[in-house]
Amino acid sequence: MSDATHTPNRRIDWRGALVILISGLCALGLAYVLAGRTTLMLALPVALLIFTVGIRFPMIALAGLIALIISNASDNLIEAYDIPSLAKITAPGLFVLLLARYAIYRDLPYVPRVTICCLAIIFAVKLVSATYALRWSVSVHDSIEFFKDAVVAILALAFMNNRRGFDTVALAATLPIFLICSLGLYQLAIAPSPTGFSGFARLTEGSGRLSGMLIDPNFFAAIVVFTIPLGLFYLLNARGPVAMVTWTIISGVLIAGLLATQSRGALIGLALGLIVLSTSFTRKQFLAAGMIGVLVVMLAGAVASDELIERFTSILSTATEGEAQDTSTEGRLASWTVAYNLFNEHPWFGVGQGNFKAYYQNGALDDGLIFRGEGRSTHSLYLELLTELGLVGLMMFLGIAAMGAVNFFRAAAVARSVGDELMARRLIAFCGGFVGYLAAMTFLQDGIPRFLWYVVSLAVESYMITRCIYADHPALKFRTRRVTAPYPVETDSVIPPG
Repeated sequence: MSDATHTPNRRIDWRGALVILISGLCALGLAYVLAGRTTLMLALPVALLIFTVGIRFPMIALAGLIALIISNASDNLIEAYDIPSLAKITAPGLFVLLLARYAIYRDLPYVPRVTICCLAIIFAVKLVSATYALRWSVSVHDSIEFFKDAVVAILALAFMNNRRGFDTVALAATLPIFLICSLGLYQLAIAPSPTGFSGFARLTEGSGRLSGMLIDPNFFAAIVVFTIPLGLFYLLNARGPVAMVTWTIISGVLIAGLLATQSRGALIGLALGLIVLSTSFTRKQFLAAGMIGVLVVMLAGAVASDELIERFTSILSTATEGEAQDTSTEGRLASWTVAYNLFNEHPWFGVGQGNFKAYYQNGALDDGLIFRGEGRSTHSLYLELLTELGLVGLMMFLGIAAMGAVNFFRAAAVARSVGDELMARRLIAFCGGFVGYLAAMTFLQDGIPRFLWYVVSLAVESYMITRCIYADHPALKFRTRRVTAPYPVETDSVIPPG
């Protein structure tokens, strides 16, 4: 582990400063090759600052990476200000930063071996599908994009050798979404963005639905679902009035932001995520959560428009009547029907990565379904996997996802065995967000792959990361796969039950 393993030196560390300078220049050189001269000139002062701070405080670098992933910052800044892509220099910059930390502090990064194996298998399946795909170039392109996302996920996990890693990820994911929801709610209730730039809190034209930093409000809603259990965890475990008021506001804004997206699938996902979160509650927390739920329902009922209430209640109408209640549901059912028919024709290996769109138009016309052109997606992550990669691809993903959910609970059990109840509850909150997010993706295709694969990778590695954090604790009898120098583990204070 890396936290507090080295003592500060009052003298200037010339060797460390030289390594930082060389590391920054190497990262800038890679940026020059990948993104061009403009990026190099713009990144010069910023990159050196990031390296200086990130090498000494790696959790700041991790927080920045998570915020970059979850806020879609690179694409939004390119669109609004035409600045060079941040995503192109993220991976080489992180890699050099990790090398610099090892050179200065001999701090070994966490190596996510299970995740590397899982992602390598998925990459191989996607790439092999190009050999039988109708549009093989699409499969190859999607496989390359997946490889890039996998590299970013692995580099992000490399920073998890710090016992504050989970807390850093939770805050870095929750706070940016809180700010985006705040800006979106401000625009809905008061006026357009005061800066004139709403790229991080878009409103869908016509419907006024909050789509956040993404084009589709449903994609944004799925990310909000991931953050709400984390926000509620901090609220229910807050110590002191300031922390309680702060997290009450943050949790309230997140819930209001989710309602502003008007995403029905996200509500279903949130319900499942909260069920998982409730497994860590004490009796007092159950009571507090119940009061929060009643308050949210009352406020939503008083503030929400008739159109919004009708949209959410259509979930029950569709389930009871067995038919679509609006064009949105009708479109999804059409995509699902075509996907099911394609699965029957190609059950084992699918039609090839990214090739569903090539088949939708003819499939919809043959079945007399709603016609929306060739660009129609499956509107379900699992049907997308089933259709494009077959049963092999779907079972592989479901197995990895199930392992991730189980590993969160196993990690919580490890934290409890060393007396760190707060860490155990934090891990269950992560599991609640993970389950809720994957449940919401039942109604969405793989539209935010970088976030998806990072969350899946974190879930898969959660147990081994927790083992490494507490490897030297006397209560544990196992040995970590990574040799670390003994140091006293400062666990979070234990919160007595009930």
